[in-house]
Amino acid sequence: MGNSTLDHSRNKGPLIHRFLTMLFTAILAILCFWLLGFVVDDIGTWPGPVYAELEAQRLDQNVVKGADDVQRQIAETERRIVDQKARQELLRDSTANSQRTMVQLLEFQRSNLAKNVSPSPDERTALAESQRRFLTNQSQYQMLNEDIVKLDERQRNLTETQRTTERELAGLRKPIQQEFAALQRGHDLKVAGLKLGVLIPLLALGVVLFVEHRSGPYAPIIYAFGAAVMLKVGLVMHQYFPSRYFKYVLILSAIGIVLRTLIYLLRMMAFPKTDWLLKQYREAYEAFLCPTCSYPIRRGPLKYMSWTRRTIRKMPAQLGSTNDADEPYTCPMCSTRLYEECENCRAVRPSLLPSCQKCGHVRTVAG
Repeated sequence: MGNSTLDHSRNKGPLIHRFLTMLFTAILAILCFWLLGFVVDDIGTWPGPVYAELEAQRLDQNVVKGADDVQRQIAETERRIVDQKARQELLRDSTANSQRTMVQLLEFQRSNLAKNVSPSPDERTALAESQRRFLTNQSQYQMLNEDIVKLDERQRNLTETQRTTERELAGLRKPIQQEFAALQRGHDLKVAGLKLGVLIPLLALGVVLFVEHRSGPYAPIIYAFGAAVMLKVGLVMHQYFPSRYFKYVLILSAIGIVLRTLIYLLRMMAFPKTDWLLKQYREAYEAFLCPTCSYPIRRGPLKYMSWTRRTIRKMPAQLGSTNDADEPYTCPMCSTRLYEECENCRAVRPSLLPSCQKCGHVRTVAG
């Protein structure tokens, strides 16, 4: 009788169950990534050096005060220039009005003189007042113009002084900026060390769980957790390590992963596991090819046919049978025994598959 023990490794469940498993695995990976992000962000709030405080300690404050005074004087001078120009605009309008009034009075008096009419005392007073106001505005306008010229000259001198002071401050700030960059770099490395100090043990835990339980029923949980930790470790390293160093870390890590995978595949080929062998044998029998050398299994209706792994599915179904369809068969190319008598029911069964198709008798598949 066949073996009735249920193989739990084959119980993948219905499609909706597999879909929900994949969906919640992805959700778990995202949530783990977010949680690690919160932890890493909180570590990143550790206060670092403050440039303003370092500058206040290292920079000559007299020079800074002088620069600030020059800046205030420049701003005050600019304000005064704007005020004087605004007053000039008002005087210009007043002068233009006085000039128009004076011209109109002169025209009026000229018209009266042509008619032998003498101007009245009020007309002569208005004309004199217009002339006086015109001359006064002209004088004030000229005085404002001279003030603006002086203010412009002062502004140019202050601007030149400001340039000199800024050059001096730039020279004084350069070593301070270098010191601040060194302090900031040290702080970043400390923060990176703290973040990696939290992430690396979690990554190591994920690797241990993957190695020991990757084929267990809770493997998706391990995959989600490991993927989230690996991604967060990569982001932290990319953030804090220079790109020219990070690219070496990245490529070496990629080489390590590829090399480890290649070694695993080569070991599977050299020392195959039963499940891997069964999959290889099953695919070969389905294509009527020898599992060892891929030579066509020419028996039964396919005795005189020719095919490949790709064309076998396109061949029409062969009806009827031949006398050797239920006889033991050995590959003529590599001498691998492919069909033999079942030790339980004496029917011909595939030699490399675990169960007899007639009686269900199970035996161990040897590599």
